[in-house]
Amino acid sequence: MLNKFLLRNKRDRQQEYTIHLFEFCNLNCSFCWQDHSNINGVDSILEKLQPIEEFLKTEERQHVVFNVMGGEIFADAILNEKLTQDYIDFAEGISKLCLQYDKQFCINWVTNLVFSKTDLVDKILRKGGFLVTSYDPRGRFDKKSKEVFLKNLYRYKDYVEGVGIVLTKQNSNFLSHQVDETFQKMYDDGFYIYADYYMPDENAKHQAPTDQDLLDFFKKAIDVWPKIHPIADWIEHEENFISCRTSKLVLDDGTMCFCGNLVQKDQSMYSSNIQPMNNDDIENRFLEKYDCASCEFFKRCTLGCFMQHDYKWREELPECVYKLAFRYIDMKNGVIARG
Repeated sequence: MLNKFLLRNKRDRQQEYTIHLFEFCNLNCSFCWQDHSNINGVDSILEKLQPIEEFLKTEERQHVVFNVMGGEIFADAILNEKLTQDYIDFAEGISKLCLQYDKQFCINWVTNLVFSKTDLVDKILRKGGFLVTSYDPRGRFDKKSKEVFLKNLYRYKDYVEGVGIVLTKQNSNFLSHQVDETFQKMYDDGFYIYADYYMPDENAKHQAPTDQDLLDFFKKAIDVWPKIHPIADWIEHEENFISCRTSKLVLDDGTMCFCGNLVQKDQSMYSSNIQPMNNDDIENRFLEKYDCASCEFFKRCTLGCFMQHDYKWREELPECVYKLAFRYIDMKNGVIARG
């Protein structure tokens, strides 16, 4: 298969495990697919160690990154001494499993930073791990929750491993054409910021960006925020891994899957037959559609979200949006066009 040949040296050397402990959340982001009122899984944190071990038994990569998330794991409504201890025991369980299976690892606690029980969060962080959060100018915060987010962002600055931005239509358009002082300050203050691609769900007709939306954002980032990832990688590196890390997921009920499992109830919006634990179809469709094998930018390109590009009603430009972004980079750098 084409993906086995073209992508064999472009996959990240680290394997990502995304652990959805539960879906309960104190926010209601417009682009999130989860049931934010569902508390299933809150009282069974340690049970997620079993599917993690099942993944580790056959894990080929040496280094595993665990992104542990909800919902919101530090939400005031649920965080107490017992849950705090469960998190600590869970992290220790991961450590023991990685030692058993000879894996290097790190743990990222994924949080929206909208919480007040900092004493309990401090207790967890003293045992190890980092924080990963998100900032989205549209569809995430109200005024009060944004204030709490910013307060905690700077309180925990030394622990924040990264700040993600979901490139929905609304976010990409706002950042491309408006002034966002909060975003600019985060950038100026040196936070590691990465643009995360939106995965289509039942709200995709409102949330999915067009190719032009993405290209406008890419150009703005190249001009104004060249240290945002993956744009920084496009500018600085001659070879890059693909953005998709084929994350291995454990859901709140213990289900083991890839991202494709999240759309099994309704695949009508996708062109391919999305599989719960196999990305071959969507990867090959992408590689064939954009003729990646003959692209002069292939080694530099991080490609994007395969599921987003499989969305049936995606509004596309005549040429690959990533190719257009690379041409813009080279034009700014005075590089003679190739090919």
